[in-house]
Formats: sequence, C-alpha cells, structure tokens
Amino acid sequence: MTNYTKVAFRGAAIVLVVSLLAAFLGYLVRFLLARNLSVEEFGLFYAVFSFLGLLGIFKSLGLDRSLVKFIPEFMHKGNNNLIKSSIIYVSIVQLITNSIVIVLVYLFSSYLGVHYFHNPRADIVLKLMAIAFFIDSFTFTLKFAFQGFQKMMLFAGIDLVRMVLILSIAFIGFKLNYKLLSPIIAYIFVPFILIFAFTPILTKKVFPKFFKSKFISNRAIFRKILKYSIFVIATDAGTLILGYTDTIVLTYFSGLVNVALYNVALPTAKLLTFFPKAVMGVLAPLSAELWAKREKILLRDGMDLLYKYSIMIILPLVFVMFSFSGLLLNVFFGKDYILASNSLKILSVGMIFAALFGINSSFFSGIGKPQINSKVVYTAAIFNLAGNLILIPIIGIVGAAITTTIGYFIMMYMGLAEIRKFIDIILPIKIWIKTSLIGLIFIFTIWYLKKIIFLNVWLETAIVLAISGIVYITLLFLLKVIDINEVKELHKRVVK
Repeated sequence: MTNYTKVAFRGAAIVLVVSLLAAFLGYLVRFLLARNLSVEEFGLFYAVFSFLGLLGIFKSLGLDRSLVKFIPEFMHKGNNNLIKSSIIYVSIVQLITNSIVIVLVYLFSSYLGVHYFHNPRADIVLKLMAIAFFIDSFTFTLKFAFQGFQKMMLFAGIDLVRMVLILSIAFIGFKLNYKLLSPIIAYIFVPFILIFAFTPILTKKVFPKFFKSKFISNRAIFRKILKYSIFVIATDAGTLILGYTDTIVLTYFSGLVNVALYNVALPTAKLLTFFPKAVMGVLAPLSAELWAKREKILLRDGMDLLYKYSIMIILPLVFVMFSFSGLLLNVFFGKDYILASNSLKILSVGMIFAALFGINSSFFSGIGKPQINSKVVYTAAIFNLAGNLILIPIIGIVGAAITTTIGYFIMMYMGLAEIRKFIDIILPIKIWIKTSLIGLIFIFTIWYLKKIIFLNVWLETAIVLAISGIVYITLLFLLKVIDINEVKELHKRVVK
C-alpha cells in the first residue's frame, strides 16, 4: 500500500527546500534592484510587473493549472494519448490568448504610460516586459505538467533556475550600466532558456512516451478540461485581483514611491507562507489521487495534521517578522524602505490566514471542486478592491496592508466552512488557542530580551531569537500541543 505520509512529507520537504532557495534568490533580485535603481524606478518596474500580472488572467484561461488535475487521472487510467493531448491543448490556447494580450498592450502602452503610470518611461517598459510575460507563460505549462506527474523537484526547480538566471543576468546588466534595462533584459531572456532546458526533460525523462503517443482531437476531452479550467481561471482571476489590486490602486492614487515601498513589504511578508506553499504543491495531486480512490479517512487525518503543524510553524515566524520589521527592511533594501515597516507588520499577521486558506485551496482543487475556490477568492477580491479604493487614498500603503489582511481572513473563514462539507474534519481550535498563547509568550520574551540585552545588533538578534525559540518549543511540549508519541509515529511513517 502506498505510504501517503511518506510521499507527502518527502514531496513537501523537496518543494520547501527548493522554494526557500528560490525565494531567497527572488529576494536577492529585489535587493539588487533596490540597491541599483532609484525608488521611483523600482516602483515603476513593479507597477508595470503588477499590471501585466493582472492581465495574466487571460494568458492561459486556467488550462495550464488543469494539468495538475487531469495528468494524475489520465495516468491512473493508463491513457498516454490523453496526457499528450492535454499538454498540447494547453499550449495552443496559450499561444492564441497571449498573442491577443500582447497586441492590446502595444496598442495602449503610450496612453497608459501618461494617464495611468504618470511616467513616460512606462511606455517602453510595458512593451518590453509584455514580451517577457508572453514567453514565460509557456514555462508555466511545463511547471504544472511536472506537478501533475508529481515530479516535485522539477516543479519547484523551474522557479529556482529562473531566479538564478534572472539574478545573474540582471547583475551583469547593472555592471554594464544598463540600469533599468538590466532586469527587463533578464526577464525576457530567462523564459527562453527555461523552455529549451526543461522541455526535453518533460518529453524524454518524465514522460518518455510523449512522442510515441498520439494527439487526439477529442472535443469531449477538450470540453472536460475547459469546463474545469473555467473555474480555475475564475479562481486565478480572483487571486490575481487580490494580489495585484493593491499595487494597481497605489500606482494611480499614491504614486510610484509608495508602490516601491509596498512591493518590498508584501513579498517580505509572503516569505512566511513558503512552508504552507510547499505542502500545497504536494497536496493538490495527492488529494486528487486519494479522492479518486475514496480514501477519505486518510485525507481527513492528513488535513488534521496540516492544520495543526502549519500554525505551529508559521506563528513564531510571524512574531519574529513583526518584531524585527524595520531591521529586515533596512538590511535588505536600505533605509529608504524602512517607511514600509508598519505595513509589513500588518501583512505578516495576514499570512497566518493566507497559509490556512492555501491548504484548503489545494484540497478543493485536488478533489475537482475549483468552483469553491472561485467563490472564496472572488468574495475576498471584491472586498479587497473596495477596501483599497476607500483606504489607499486616505492612509496609503497602510490601508492596502489592512485591506489585504482582512481579505485573507475572509478567505480562510470561508474555506474552513466549506471543507467540512466534504470530509468529517474537526478543526483543532484548542490547539490553535494554545499555540496562540504560547506565541504571545514568545513575542513577550523577544520584547523583554531586547530591553535588557545591549550588544552588536546581529549578536543581540541571534541571542534573542535563540532564547525565545527555546521557550516556544519547550512550552509546546509542556502544554501538550506537541505529542511526543504523535511525533514518533510520524517519524516511523516517513522513514519506513
């Protein structure tokens, strides 16, 4: 019998390690840009990036993500022809939709540069970055195909290689004094490299029967994939609106400097979600398989553990980021970005809710119920848009942070309510309350130690975190949040 705990743990561990490396490199990219561009140029780049990201709703119509659902199903049926056909369908649709999007961007780039970005340089930046986004969309087909085949190293590895290349090319560009063109050139050339490097891996190593299999022009199969993808694109659209609305509204009402500040605060806060994201990457295809086999008890037990340990891991990290927000921003981006400190504190709290919703979202996608994700995300997206339009003109990036945090809470609450309709799950409320109380003691310990220890800032930080961490872990055991027997049982499942 398949050891699903072992599969999930090892898959999550792979995704976590590789994703953390990719996130670190992605952070270095922002660090590199912040150190080599003016605050306004930095804001312009990410304002354009967010605008094009929002247009990403129409790039694939959600078909690329549908591969995560249908590849495992077709593998279970042993139908290689359908696997190949689904990949080709996705690629053809992306070619058509991306072509339409890039033509529209080129037609309206000059108008947008003057009337929306309020910066004439936005015209050329938009045109060049549109090329980058056009090419990069095809790398996502490869990425989600790897996820569908449950090749988690390759699934996460694409992002790692992407960030290594972007960082390297942008660094060389700055050395050659290309300034703002440096990251633009990197984002254009890297997708080409990824496609040429990873396509042979997919077609020769992961799916060696690709060329021997037939492409089936089957309308029924295409409609089945399209029907699923309609809900996926609806979810993606809501997610993109939720993710980019802040920057879009900030660009218009607050200017590029505030865009720059917010675009260091939000990515920094999102670093907290990489453990849940690692789990999510494995959970979607794994839950699809378990659901198909009607293994609801295994699914329920797995979700119980995820709810418990995700909060246990993310909570101290949130408090650390909350306590050292100014230091983090100063070290990575410079003193000009410390003004984003309050927004970072608010957003770090929101990542707790985002983590729990992310787990639920992967479950719904895996069991073939993406419409639930759509409903949840759109509710939050509508709230986010309305909240941003009200608060950003009044309190700027702090308003954006408050709105985003409340939006994540709405998503978490709705997801937790919906999931109980499918599996008989009991939410670990008592465990969450205990963990929260321990977390408050943890942050009080940090605060107290910072008051009485006066050393070099790095040595002081290390000592404070070490002592506070020991206190946190000790209390988890003393209050029986962590059961030693449960840990031993998990260890047996993973290593056997």
